[in-house]
Amino acid sequence: MKTGRVFLVGAGPGDPALLTEQGRKCLEQADAVVYDALACSSVLNLTKPDCSLIFAGKMAGNHYKKQSETNRLLVELAEQGKQVVRLKGGDPFVFGRGGEEAQVLQENGIPFSIVPGVSSCYSVPAYAGIPVTHRAYAPAFHVITGHCKTEQHAELDYATLAKLDGTLIFLMSLSNLPQIAAALIQNGKPSETPAAVIQEGTTAHQRVVTASLENIAEEVRRQGIHTPAMTVIGDVVGLREQLQWYGNSILSGKSVLLTGTPEYNRKAAERLRQYGAASAEISLIYPSLLHPDKLKQLSWESYTWAVMTSANGVEMLFAAMRQAGVDLRSLLHLRFAAIGKGTAQALADHGIFVDCVPEHFDSRSLAEALIPELTENDRVLLLRAENGSVLLPQLLEQAGKAFDNVPLYTVKTDRRKQELLRQELERTDYVFLASASAARAFAEMTGEISYSAEVVAIGDATAKAAAVAEISVTHIAAQADIDGMIQCICKEEV
Repeated sequence: MKTGRVFLVGAGPGDPALLTEQGRKCLEQADAVVYDALACSSVLNLTKPDCSLIFAGKMAGNHYKKQSETNRLLVELAEQGKQVVRLKGGDPFVFGRGGEEAQVLQENGIPFSIVPGVSSCYSVPAYAGIPVTHRAYAPAFHVITGHCKTEQHAELDYATLAKLDGTLIFLMSLSNLPQIAAALIQNGKPSETPAAVIQEGTTAHQRVVTASLENIAEEVRRQGIHTPAMTVIGDVVGLREQLQWYGNSILSGKSVLLTGTPEYNRKAAERLRQYGAASAEISLIYPSLLHPDKLKQLSWESYTWAVMTSANGVEMLFAAMRQAGVDLRSLLHLRFAAIGKGTAQALADHGIFVDCVPEHFDSRSLAEALIPELTENDRVLLLRAENGSVLLPQLLEQAGKAFDNVPLYTVKTDRRKQELLRQELERTDYVFLASASAARAFAEMTGEISYSAEVVAIGDATAKAAAVAEISVTHIAAQADIDGMIQCICKEEV
């Protein structure tokens, strides 16, 4: 068997938008991902449904795997012929033990590649409005690990550090902050030097505390700052008041857990970003094509209308047509109806502008808008999910309209995401349920877990499915789309 390859990938500091393009490609092609607690969970949504997700995270006092176990795991996975991503927060070669892991791979004859990530040492201060260098204040910056055993701090050359011209950045420094500050002052660093501690930088949970070097440890304790956090010491900290830019929008500081399909989550995350909210893209469901060859057997010319009930269905239709070798010109004579503007936009992206969109985005409203348009000569083709709502075909049948129901795809539950879901529930403010399938998957994976997040349902059908699954829904969107769900939480935060 051919040996696989390991990609040591930096996921960046926490904001999923800071993942590099090469990191994205590696995740999309991976057979297995071994990820850290500090890596943003949303980027794991890029993986294939059959990719193994293995948590090997390390946080202070809570080690899931020893480093030696992680090293051995990487070797074993590669020896099985797999393409492996070792996903690490920040950059794998900046205090991330990436060098140690690369040495083990080299010693075992495992091919590897390094994919640098955006390091927290400069990106996190940037999100806090602190430039690590500035011509008027700091010609250089120095990065030091603050995560040492207490006795090791005596080995750091604080006499030299205290006299360095520039910004001092201590990563993983929170637990040792009192010792760090005291040692710098004892070795000549002015006690009034500005200092900042940044918790969970670049994320919705970012918090920033500033004080003098003499008082920073006490201020951090008083404000309850916790890990992960980093410390910035130097005159550039004083620029934060002028340059602070992140966290000023209506939903800044709020996090939303997205449970829908990868495509839905991607679009929802983009919209939430415009409102300042951060999102955790944990797709609990994903669409899977069903028998594309059935499209080849259809008598396309016998239909006059095609009905699409979701944006996912639109993408599945064109994927199935490509796979089955069905010519797009088979659609030329059809009129199209869509359940809402999101579905209509997905069709427009493929050059099809719909003829019928209901005022309200649900199956009953679609039927009420479409049925009056149909004559006795019309025949409707329903292209949708196998396990979709039965209401639309029932209403067409009751109205005596001719139609065929063609299941394009099925919606599957992604049980790989259970551990991720549970981790994110501990720190999220809102959960978006965008379909009945997502509601059922969420209920299945959370079980008896308690959580404080408010649940937003995209519409009445999803809310009913959630109620059956014993999920307490806090808000139901008046407009059954992404913007409608966002407006629910905007009203809460005004």
